[in-house]
Amino acid sequence: MLSTSALPQETASIQRASFTVEACAGLALLVAGLAGQLSAAWGYALFCLAAAGLGCALMLMAILTLSRQGKTATLVSWGIRLARFGVLAYVFAVCALSGHYTHETFIGKMEWHWVIFGPLILFALVCVELGIYRKLLKANAISWNRYSRFINRDDADPVAMRKTLVDEVIVHRSLWQISKLRWLRHTLIFWGFTAMFLMELAAVFLREAGPSFGWPDIWRTPGHPVRLAFDLAYDVTGAMMLLGCMLALYWRLTVQNKPERKFSDTPMVLFLLVVVLTGFMVEGHRMAQSPALSEHAFSMFGQLFASTMAAIGFTAPETYKPLWLVHVIASCALIAYLPATRLIHTCAVPLGRLMTSQKTLLAAKKLGVLKGLMGTALPPPCDSKSTTDSRPSFH
Repeated sequence: MLSTSALPQETASIQRASFTVEACAGLALLVAGLAGQLSAAWGYALFCLAAAGLGCALMLMAILTLSRQGKTATLVSWGIRLARFGVLAYVFAVCALSGHYTHETFIGKMEWHWVIFGPLILFALVCVELGIYRKLLKANAISWNRYSRFINRDDADPVAMRKTLVDEVIVHRSLWQISKLRWLRHTLIFWGFTAMFLMELAAVFLREAGPSFGWPDIWRTPGHPVRLAFDLAYDVTGAMMLLGCMLALYWRLTVQNKPERKFSDTPMVLFLLVVVLTGFMVEGHRMAQSPALSEHAFSMFGQLFASTMAAIGFTAPETYKPLWLVHVIASCALIAYLPATRLIHTCAVPLGRLMTSQKTLLAAKKLGVLKGLMGTALPPPCDSKSTTDSRPSFH
């Protein structure tokens, strides 16, 4: 029988062995892709599995925090498993697609602008994922490890959590009460960016994954209603961000030499404005090459940019790819830069508001800390063989 001191060492050995196996599997997918033995369908199938795993983990977290349904230990256990599965499938997908498209590049099937795009977006994704991990997870790991044993689900208030989710995360009611202009520019940028991000994930599935599985290519079918719906949605969300950036710059001018200036992030706003403007310019340039197509009616702002660019003579076919490349480089740089900006607060602040809504839970945490400081014995943990949870923090 293993001693108590040997258990952590045994666990660490298992984790190292598991990591080694996973790293070897990722490397095998990369090598197989480089050798031309994997089609793009493998990578996109793994991406779909990753999305399913992470989506289910998020759903279980929502059930855990926003209701009293289900057994806590079961929700936590399966949530962790599904999240880990999703992350692993995502890494495997990146390995498979990196190998595949590198092979396609070597045999001359990739156009030069896509060859540039691949490494850029991979670098940007690595930067933003590491940044979010450091800012939101690693930075709060010490506090979580210190206080998680005082967090009990029985002390949580799901009703308050749901109300705060609507008021502070979705509607931003507190910001509305502080400043209507700040609320408007924040809402336009936040929801415009969020909606476009989610749409782009869906577009990648329709544009790349679907055809790789042998399904009909509805994205490249002229006049297809799904594609037209995406054109309209892209236009609306792009216009939201464009208006939000302009309002943010105007608000920045109104708070010059005022304390409210600390809430501005002018470099980030200008960065985002460049990305949005170049995106509309790329769309306008593409539309200007075939102005008679009826489906352009669903891209109202694109039409505006197309007519403006045609009027100034900036629609030569040879300028399209350089303009597209400027937009792609700016977009990838923006993604990589996100963790260093105030936009990261759009993730951190809502989490803080949700936590502060739990009055009973916070009071229980303070009581537990005080008991520890005063030397008062805390209730002993439940026996691991009992039917209840073994950790008080997840009852």
